[in-house]
Amino acid sequence: MKMLIFSDVHRNKKVLVNVIENNDQVDYMVSLGDTELKSAFLEKHDIIAIRGNAPFDAGFTDEHVMHIEGKRLLFTHGHRFRVQQGIERLYYRVQEVEAHLAFYGHTHVASFDKVEERYLVNPGAIHKPRGTLPPTYLILTINKDAVIFSWHDAENQALIKEIRIDN
Repeated sequence: MKMLIFSDVHRNKKVLVNVIENNDQVDYMVSLGDTELKSAFLEKHDIIAIRGNAPFDAGFTDEHVMHIEGKRLLFTHGHRFRVQQGIERLYYRVQEVEAHLAFYGHTHVASFDKVEERYLVNPGAIHKPRGTLPPTYLILTINKDAVIFSWHDAENQALIKEIRIDN
């Protein structure tokens, strides 16, 4: 199973369309909020859309839980858990829903944290990233052997970083 996960598009539709077109072999696409694009666009592309905190965001729900390949995944924007101040509140929610993996945006910073046996991952931002990385998105691959997190440059699709966790 392969999933495209992105966040914080903030109306940068041109870059997002390029990312989608260059990742047409994914099984799922998830927006972690703040696309500020119309719901018709998100529905047309079968994007699971999480609501962010931007005033014109067309997300559909505050969080979403999926079961894939024996893993429970939590998707949220992160602002309700104050992730800019740390991931502790989000980690408590991860425990509540018994998720193995959690994905969040809001900070505009790509990150990967392991807390006990749970992983909290931020794909970075499609628009106006903070920190040293260019605009990024994440490809999540889950198979019987491993979970693979691959961050890519949203402008040229180049692989930036990959983390593999063996099952």
